[in-house]
Amino acid sequence: MTAANSAKGLTRLVGPLSLLNIALFGYVLFQPLLTTRISFFLRNDISLWQAAIDLYRIDKFLFAVVVVMGIVAPAVKMLAMTFAWYFVEASRAPHYLKWLVLLARLSMLDVMLLAILTVAFKGIGIGTVEIKPGFYFYVALVAGFLFLSLIMERMLDRMSRKER
Repeated sequence: MTAANSAKGLTRLVGPLSLLNIALFGYVLFQPLLTTRISFFLRNDISLWQAAIDLYRIDKFLFAVVVVMGIVAPAVKMLAMTFAWYFVEASRAPHYLKWLVLLARLSMLDVMLLAILTVAFKGIGIGTVEIKPGFYFYVALVAGFLFLSLIMERMLDRMSRKER
């Protein structure tokens, strides 16, 4: 029996909300998170995808780190968690979920880095940073995935205790 089949009450929403998170991630990749303005002339909308493209031109190593840790890893985490929810036997899922929860917790670093970037631009005083709705969607994505993974972890932990 899978976790999706075992879920009761509000925990039934974990699967559909995981699917929603995957869709939101696809949306957030291309939406501007921040708009930077230097002086009155130079304006730059920053999205995850555009940041990766710009890094490719500047620094290939940093590009690889950002793409792997900021785009590929979160996508794999969300897909793997959703797969585990719907298709992995509930008794085996906690083993896989431990790694997913750890990675989900580490993804909160993404939001912290964006916040530091925003403060740095504003603190330098050479321009302005305007936070766009995509930034809030990104924060919701990261927090939502963390919340869903914690719910799934607790539910599967309870299930494994009952089986013992």
